[in-house]
Amino acid sequence: MKSIIRITVMLSWALVAGCNGEDQPPKAAGSDVLKAEREALEKARAVEQTVLDAAARQREQIEQSAQ
Repeated sequence: MKSIIRITVMLSWALVAGCNGEDQPPKAAGSDVLKAEREALEKARAVEQTVLDAAARQREQIEQSAQ
């Protein structure tokens, strides 16, 4: 029984020591990543809009040629 208590206490201390928060990455590096992700997302949205516009024009041409 004492060994279970000792193991539990040692694991608890290990968890507390492992989660002290000193290993967090600097915030400046994260902002560059977020900026790159935001730019990639904006570019993807622009490409999506271009594809949707082209599909609409093609649909109109098909409808006009069918009439």
